Amino acid sequence: MKTIKEYSAIVNEAIAAMTFTEPASLYDPIAYTMEGQGKRLRPVLTLAVADALNADIHKALSPALGIELYHNFTLLHDDIMDNSPTRRGRLAVWKKWTPAQAILSGDTMLSLAMGHIIKSDFPADTRIELIDCFNATAIEVDHGQQLDMDFETQRKVSLEDYLLMISQKTGALLGGACEIGAICGGASELSREAFRNYGYLLGLAFQIQDDILDVYGDEASLGKPIGGDIANDKHTWLHIHAGDEAGDEMDDIYRRGLSGKEKYDAVRAIYDRLNLRQRGETTADGYLNNAINAIARAGLDDVAYRFFVDFAHSLIGRKK
Repeated sequence: MKTIKEYSAIVNEAIAAMTFTEPASLYDPIAYTMEGQGKRLRPVLTLAVADALNADIHKALSPALGIELYHNFTLLHDDIMDNSPTRRGRLAVWKKWTPAQAILSGDTMLSLAMGHIIKSDFPADTRIELIDCFNATAIEVDHGQQLDMDFETQRKVSLEDYLLMISQKTGALLGGACEIGAICGGASELSREAFRNYGYLLGLAFQIQDDILDVYGDEASLGKPIGGDIANDKHTWLHIHAGDEAGDEMDDIYRRGLSGKEKYDAVRAIYDRLNLRQRGETTADGYLNNAINAIARAGLDDVAYRFFVDFAHSLIGRKK
């Protein structure tokens, strides 16, 4: 097994070697997006799972790149839907170019992602499995994104519905990245399921922590302004609990029409009083431990098992 940094370097080197053709107006936004580095969590997981199963990680690299292209495609469209002007400390594609350009370049990224899956150096039956897994993952992510959009018109959202949304929007892609690596490694169905569940549960922990960071994180580290979820009335883990436990106070903030820093300070004061940051971190830790329990059923040797335990802790211990 390699280190997270080493897997990430392999991915970044392959991305740097990508060449995009004409027209530049279509491909420049794609190159701009892919050079943004990011965490490369998903392709790292694909490579690491394949490596843990003694597969050739260079053969697994093409599907891993497909996963990363797909993930970045979703960000181009998400930023339009969320009206987010920045991404990773830079202008979002729709702000740097136009919303229409971001949509079209994103669509192209989806096709490029599928091309990496189809053209990977595996037997035909394995490639069919990879395509099926990729498509199932993409559709589940779409379901989660639709739920997230539906929530925008709902005054209240249940915790159960929120957990379903993040399991599909965030958990499915991490789970899919792991499962694609397992397919590359010829995993048994039991092992494949263990890897998939590891990614799903890690995704739940990741998203809840992301909700927390949007309120309590460091703006410079995040690469975007904090408080965006509060400004946009997003139904996050924190917001849902505050609505359930301090509904009258939350309603009063909306009745008074607070905005900007005044709204952020008022909502955060409720979060602080209810100790939601610590409670959310405890909940995220619970999903993290469940993910570690899931990976224990993958039949890995001690070195590989320790890698995935350390990966989970490094991910949930992140500051951005």
